[in-house]
Amino acid sequence: MATTTITANATTRRPAEITKASYAPLAVLALAQIGTSSDSAAMNLATASLVGTLGATLDDIQMATTLFSLIAGAFMIAGGLVGVTIGLRRALAIGLSLAVAGEMVAALSPNIFAFTWGGRVIMGLGACLITPSVLGLVAALYQGRQRAIAFGTIAGAAALSTLSPLILGIVMDSSGFRLTFAIMAIYFVLVLCCTRLVPRTPLSGNHSRFDVAGTIVAALGMGLALFGVAHLSDWGIVNPQKLCPFTLCGLPPTLPAILIGLVLLGLLVPTERRAQRRGNPLIPAAFVTSPKVRAGLSAVALPFFYMGAVGILATPYLQLVTGFTALQTGMLSLLSGIPMFLLATFLPKLAPHLSSRLIIRTGFIAIACACALMAFGVHAHGVTGTLFAGMALGGFGVGAVNSQSNNAVACAVTRKEAEQSGGIQGAARSIGLALGTALAGTFLLLTMAGGFAAQAASAGIDQSYMAPAAETASTLMSDSAFSDEARTWGADAAQVDKLVDVKASAQADAMRLSFGALGLLMAAGLLTTRHLVETAAPRAEQDKAKARQSH
Repeated sequence: MATTTITANATTRRPAEITKASYAPLAVLALAQIGTSSDSAAMNLATASLVGTLGATLDDIQMATTLFSLIAGAFMIAGGLVGVTIGLRRALAIGLSLAVAGEMVAALSPNIFAFTWGGRVIMGLGACLITPSVLGLVAALYQGRQRAIAFGTIAGAAALSTLSPLILGIVMDSSGFRLTFAIMAIYFVLVLCCTRLVPRTPLSGNHSRFDVAGTIVAALGMGLALFGVAHLSDWGIVNPQKLCPFTLCGLPPTLPAILIGLVLLGLLVPTERRAQRRGNPLIPAAFVTSPKVRAGLSAVALPFFYMGAVGILATPYLQLVTGFTALQTGMLSLLSGIPMFLLATFLPKLAPHLSSRLIIRTGFIAIACACALMAFGVHAHGVTGTLFAGMALGGFGVGAVNSQSNNAVACAVTRKEAEQSGGIQGAARSIGLALGTALAGTFLLLTMAGGFAAQAASAGIDQSYMAPAAETASTLMSDSAFSDEARTWGADAAQVDKLVDVKASAQADAMRLSFGALGLLMAAGLLTTRHLVETAAPRAEQDKAKARQSH
């Protein structure tokens, strides 16, 4: 069966109009958004604690980070459909309950396997319901300028969560990841108790059909594609790497997984055409056929791609190479978090007459310039203030884009589709975050390994040390940590100094190349802005004036 029928109460039929809503429920939705964003921040801060407590490697941490986004990306669209089927408030409450369970499993995990496949998977499933419900409720409860301000508030709430590393960083440094994730569980319990303040929204109709076939095809397709991307660095692309568990016709399973995933996503198009005729499709046709919607979703996804990439590049480098503590890293997150919060929250309210398309384009330019600054700020044995200036400029860029992107999507579709768009927009966020994390991490590890091999060959490194050094070439390490490692191989002082210099240089070069590639991609995002819906107030007023003149 392609669909499952769920019967709604007759009292939940959609009225012709929903009265103008107050901003009280928006506070609860903002708190839920802060929670999911703070969970990601806690994961970024947990690098050193997970390495020290559970013996995790950088690949393990990349997998834990990517898996959360992979799960969320695979099922986020279905979460949006669940929300309009059972009620957005009920879906939000279920998602918050799963978040509580996921954080507790993470806090009590005895090893990195349980942490990743238990805690992060459950939290990912919770996010699949929380994010679509938050965005869907904004579209359902608010209209016009209220909606623009509400979407800006939610984007600002995500940015405001960058303050959470200040508190979580102190806890992480003093007590480790266990107490940190336990605190997150308590936070989600409190938000769950507040969901009664959110009004119920009417369901789509008397009988809502759930698109089971589309959900399965979309989840498998996106899951396989993202899973393959996540393992490009440790399993290999063409030649199987040491950690590759098996091969397919002599190839690592990464490319086959990506290709099968893309084929399944291609099959999703005819699957959704059939679902469109039967009832509620997983992805309404407008989200595939409309250039305006595609442009809006690109504007939603690209900033999260950037944040995922910076999270896997800058945070591990600062903690593992330069020796920054979790608290110090959290303090630095304010450089991007404060401007991100200010622009995302207040631009729609204080400057409603500015062109939304121009704001998004300016944001992409700022993000690209930020990547260039961060690339120049990385040096062989540390970082300079230029990197921090880049982080701040990136915050301005992300805040500008996020202040307009969600509303651009909601304004490009019908009201019912706008409510369901929460899942699709959430999926765009999660896919962007997952791809940014996976591709940037893979690019960094591969360029580090290649750069170390090339530089070591010309630096006069004794061949007897090349094999053990190659095993750590794709791992970020401080000078002192790598020096201690090299001494265990029996290297003398001169060889240790050469090895340390080559390692530090290869790491810095790989970081610069990674930031440079990220900047080029963000600049290319300008090409997607041509068909964006213009939501600025002056354009609407001009259209009304022309209509009056025509009469």
